[in-house]
Amino acid sequence: MKTVSLVLHEFDESLEGDVIGVDYGAYVCASRGIPMMIACGDFDSVTRDEFKCIEKHAEKIIRLKPEKDETDFTYAYSLCVDYDRINVFGGLGGRRDHEYMHVLTACSDPRLYLYDKQNKIYSLGVGKHVIKKDTYQYVSMHILEKGNLSFEGVKYPLNNQEVKVGDTYLTSNEILEEEATLTIHSGKVLLLQTNP
Repeated sequence: MKTVSLVLHEFDESLEGDVIGVDYGAYVCASRGIPMMIACGDFDSVTRDEFKCIEKHAEKIIRLKPEKDETDFTYAYSLCVDYDRINVFGGLGGRRDHEYMHVLTACSDPRLYLYDKQNKIYSLGVGKHVIKKDTYQYVSMHILEKGNLSFEGVKYPLNNQEVKVGDTYLTSNEILEEEATLTIHSGKVLLLQTNP
């Protein structure tokens, strides 16, 4: 599986695959000595000295104009066409308009996983999916498309349950052992694995 990690800001998680540092996230990588395949952005969030540090740790730098029709993230995301999995670090919290756009992107692209120290957010479509508990206490779902779900190995199981957009009872479930099985018979969900 070809994986890329987009770093937008501070992060605590481990990076996998190729690394793209996005604006201040490029400095976060550089300051930790993490080599980047690409550093991109308008770099309005970094000082001259921080940018010099970025230059030492990036194979390629793409400097965007501050006045543009896309965010730095949107540009970086456009570089990920050939990847099977896109991990995004530092895209939650901070500016709500950007956070919301990142979540909307995850809703439409099942390759995209959003991480911060409390959350892992991604979308799933039709099929049988193994959900690993990892370090997360809760698992919640928001329905993106009406359908039917079965959820086994959780505190509140579902058996071919009909679900629709706007259902709110699918919040704060718990995986009982190390993993659970979510079968999406039809429809699409946004899955959130969280900690308090």
